[in-house]
Amino acid sequence: MFRRHSPLFLFLLLCWAAPAAAGPLEDGYAAWERKDYETARRLWEPLAAKNDPDALFNLGLLYKNGQGVAKDYKKAMAYFKQAALYGSVDAAYNLGVMYLGREYGYPSKKDALYWWQQAAEAGHPESRYNLGVMYAYGMGTKADGKQAIEWWTRAARQGNRNAIEALIRVYEEGLFGIPKDPDKAAKWKRLLGK
Repeated sequence: MFRRHSPLFLFLLLCWAAPAAAGPLEDGYAAWERKDYETARRLWEPLAAKNDPDALFNLGLLYKNGQGVAKDYKKAMAYFKQAALYGSVDAAYNLGVMYLGREYGYPSKKDALYWWQQAAEAGHPESRYNLGVMYAYGMGTKADGKQAIEWWTRAARQGNRNAIEALIRVYEEGLFGIPKDPDKAAKWKRLLGK
């Protein structure tokens, strides 16, 4: 037979059950915020073994930054790659950063371009700006001003300050073979409060 519970009982039940709903990912975040990186790593590793993209990304950050573990860029990149393959846009962005930066030991403009392309297509504003830079200067690809402007415009529409400044320069100076356009430059300047 169905038993009806009082509202107070249901309220107490919900309050008691709420903390249990957090889970290891959130508990790992809490440990990380307390700078208890060992606990965070321990909580995230089983999730990463099940290909949880957030846990994989977080472990990549621990190894990239040397938080609770020795810095290991190779491991960081492996975690980021796996996270990106399972849908982490932030992991794809970080791979682009690491492939472009010589300090990480694996410089590859083509790989940086590839991962930023993945993140940019998923809507990541910094990746969109960076992809524009890659096209503007022919880094890992042939120079393509039209593509640079396209990606900077997408990033600028998301409020990316660097992309807005790049577009202002494009239209003020008439870069990439387009004529100067003070009106378009002024439009972008207004977004920066200039």
